[in-house]
Amino acid sequence: MKGKSLLASFVLMLCAASARAQVPVSPLVVSQTSVIRFMPAVTSGDVREGMCWTESIAVTRSGAWRCMVDNGISDPCFTIPANHDQLVCGADPALKTDGFVLKLTKPLPKSSHPRKAEPWIFRLADNSICEAMTGTLPAINGEPARWSCAIHIRDQVRPAGVVTKLTPGEIWLADKFPERAIGTQGAAPEKVPVKAIWE
Repeated sequence: MKGKSLLASFVLMLCAASARAQVPVSPLVVSQTSVIRFMPAVTSGDVREGMCWTESIAVTRSGAWRCMVDNGISDPCFTIPANHDQLVCGADPALKTDGFVLKLTKPLPKSSHPRKAEPWIFRLADNSICEAMTGTLPAINGEPARWSCAIHIRDQVRPAGVVTKLTPGEIWLADKFPERAIGTQGAAPEKVPVKAIWE
């Protein structure tokens, strides 16, 4: 009888461990992922001049551009529906920054083809903010890490890993890795729920 009791206890422990393994490791609970099409507000005061030569690399939808502003690249810059010679650059919905108005010195080029909207910035359940990278993408397990994550606390920005893949659903899940996993094979991702996505 005692042996049966021990066996039953062992089976229950295994079931509990298996259930825990399937639950995302984030300590915060997400009931649903919000997917938001970002439309920046037009700010007043900060107006700069520049030109855009191609569509955005960071944002894969129509109306987002890669521009040259003050001898530097600004990506994305968003068109303003009511004004075809101005865009809004540097806006960040996760950090609630407005950016600036870009006054075009040349007309926008023609869009090459319709673009499918994909996640640009997202906030994870661990409160890190992940943003699409526009340069050479590092790889983990041979798969490109498309988003770089950081924790923002007041004026401090602390790196918080990279994300290679997002799995859609009522609650999206991000495959998140620490920076030390970059360039390695066989690393296991942390499955972190996504609170909000901006595209």
